[in-house]
Amino acid sequence: MTVPQKIPNKSDNKKQLARERSTERILASAIVLFSKHGFAQTTMEMIANHAKISKGLAYNYFKSKNQIFEQIIDTHLAKQERFYNNIPPNLSAKEYVREFFIRSIQFAKEERKTMVLISVCLFQPSAVSLSKKMIENVERRFAPFKEAMRERFRTYGIKDPDKEMIFIKTFLHGVIMSQHFNDTTTCTPTIIEMLLERYDSK
Repeated sequence: MTVPQKIPNKSDNKKQLARERSTERILASAIVLFSKHGFAQTTMEMIANHAKISKGLAYNYFKSKNQIFEQIIDTHLAKQERFYNNIPPNLSAKEYVREFFIRSIQFAKEERKTMVLISVCLFQPSAVSLSKKMIENVERRFAPFKEAMRERFRTYGIKDPDKEMIFIKTFLHGVIMSQHFNDTTTCTPTIIEMLLERYDSK
C-alpha cells in the first residue's frame, strides 16, 4: 500500500525559511568574529549577539562553535568540489593538470577570506580536533580527483605518482599563498606553464 506523502503547508515553509535565514546569519557572524577574535576567543554568545538572535536559538541550530566551524569548512569544501567536478574527464594528461591548477587558483582567489580564516583558526591549539576532521573531510571529498591526477602522472611514465602528488600539492600551495599576500594574478598563467614544462621531456 502506498503511503501518501505529507504536503508541506505554508506554516512549514515559513519555519524552514526562517531557519535557513537564521543559520545563514549565524555562519556569517561566525566568519566575522572568528576572523576578528580568533576561534578560541569567540563564544556562542558573541556569535548569537552579532547575528541578532538569542543564544538559545543559536544552540538550537548548532551544538557548539565547533559545529559552526565544521559547517563553514564543509560549505567551503563543497564549493571547491564543484569546481573540480566540472573538469572534462577526457582531457589529456597535460591539459588535465593545467585545468586543475587554473581552477584551484581561481577558487582560492574567490574564496580568499574563508581560506585565510580556516588556515589561521586551524593552527590554534584549541582547534586540534577540527584540524583532524577537516583532513578527513578533504581526503574523502577529493580522493577521486587525486586518483585522476595519479592516473595522468602514470601516463607520463612517472614511477611514483604519490611523490609527484606531494610535489604538485606543495607547489600549488606556494602559488596560492603568494596570491593571498601579493598581487601575482598577472603572472599566474606563466607560473602554470613553467610547471607544465616539467612534463614535456617525460
